[in-house]
Amino acid sequence: MSAFGILWRAAVLYLGLAAVLPTSVRSLGPHSKPARDYEAAMQLAQAFQHADRAAATGGESIILVHAHRTPRAFVLFHGLTNSPRQFSKLAATLYDSGDNVFVPRLPQHALRGATADDLGRLTAESLRDVADAAIDLASGLGDTVVVLGASLGGNVAAWAAQFRPVSRVVIVTPALGLSHVSTVVETPIMNLTLRLPNYSKNDPPDTLRPDRTLGWSTRGVGQMLRLGAAIRRAADKHAPGARDIRVLVNANDETVNRDAIDELVAHWSATGGHVSMFEFSDSLRLPHDIVDPDEATGNTKVTYPVILSLLYGSTPPANLGVRVIRSSP
Repeated sequence: MSAFGILWRAAVLYLGLAAVLPTSVRSLGPHSKPARDYEAAMQLAQAFQHADRAAATGGESIILVHAHRTPRAFVLFHGLTNSPRQFSKLAATLYDSGDNVFVPRLPQHALRGATADDLGRLTAESLRDVADAAIDLASGLGDTVVVLGASLGGNVAAWAAQFRPVSRVVIVTPALGLSHVSTVVETPIMNLTLRLPNYSKNDPPDTLRPDRTLGWSTRGVGQMLRLGAAIRRAADKHAPGARDIRVLVNANDETVNRDAIDELVAHWSATGGHVSMFEFSDSLRLPHDIVDPDEATGNTKVTYPVILSLLYGSTPPANLGVRVIRSSP
């Protein structure tokens, strides 16, 4: 056999092993240390503010507080390549209603002068750490904690729903899997993205949004999927920690894997979770990002009333273009 043939077979063997050998998610459980009171929460906020010294203009974490503990504290997790600015309008609405709000900047996001290569340094552990720290902080800001996340932030919110005993979690279009990819091959794809050299694709920067890191990274996507895998594996055996889980999907979404979302909801229900699921109609032609007011094809006049209804524990009426897929028991 020629040297080329030996190298070719070795490469095929390596790729096969890289795809099928299990990826560990055992390190992705919680390490919670909830703040005891408002003062302790504000001390925790200093760590986020210190990290934000590296953030681009407009990409810093958002903390809106009334100088005292409120009945509710909201935590909002932004999406991949985005920043806390994605939730600036929604955060202000929640704050104006009388509650404290915290929107943390996710790791490797909104960095000054960043490229998609920075997203390749993202890890599931760092996402878990931010989720833990943000909920710890919010525990001192409000009598109850309500969590919302979209896309990658939806994965982070789903992690909170599984591992933290918060009052309510609203999970919007979580990126638990890739669109048009069967859940059967999702795990091998995740394994390959984590074990092969990282590949990044940079898109032209948006001068009006220096807080956004436009592009994608195979390693970053792999770590996003790994966090999702940790949630799904835990949900197979254990009931979720959150008392009320609400999942919001978009029938027109061509970015995330709907089957992966449906499977997680089914597992939560099977283990006794209090979980509901809602869907925006395809006829609304909404984009994947349904929360960012800067999204060119978005329509927050349609989506925000539904999201606010879910956050406050109500069932949105059908005339808002959303239908109930699964009702909580």
